[in-house]
Amino acid sequence: MNARHTLLLLPALILISCASAPQPNVSYVDPGAQGQIAGTGVESQDIAAAAQKAAQSIVNLPAIANAAKPPVILITPVNNRSSSPIDTTLYTTKLRGTLMQYANGKVQFLARDASAKTNEREQELRESGAVQSGGTANSVRQGATYDYLLTAELQGIATATSQGNSDYFLVAFKLVNFSDVLLWESQYEIKKEGRESGVYR
Repeated sequence: MNARHTLLLLPALILISCASAPQPNVSYVDPGAQGQIAGTGVESQDIAAAAQKAAQSIVNLPAIANAAKPPVILITPVNNRSSSPIDTTLYTTKLRGTLMQYANGKVQFLARDASAKTNEREQELRESGAVQSGGTANSVRQGATYDYLLTAELQGIATATSQGNSDYFLVAFKLVNFSDVLLWESQYEIKKEGRESGVYR
């Protein structure tokens, strides 16, 4: 085979090698965007969008933005009253993380779910003399309380026909002070339609 024939066959060889190259079984996608595999239930981009909207609204409230010192917020676990199975712990964690990202020091958050039991056990060890306090930690533990309570509730309506599925979700946020006064409320709506509904787990 001469050089001229080799040059003529080169594009065909490249196409054959590209066509036969194995394709990856898994690909990375942006968790904040809708992927190619999607259903009509609540998905990662919905959680991120609702949390971001709530965070931006809360930090701009006059009671928060103009406070003399950063108010303390306790986020309660998300209450799922819809038929869509979601990990409420994941939703709560995402909400708190997004709020902290947009807070810029304007608010503080209690993390009793992460630290309360450990700190109480540490205090018992200190009082018994088993360990010695040091660093910047107080010798006597005094747990902080909150100024505001942030709740989130997910509600939904699902419709299924021979033509497909339709799901409507309402994420309702409420910010309540220690005197049970409602300071702020906001809703985030989601509606999806599709020929098939995904299986969430």
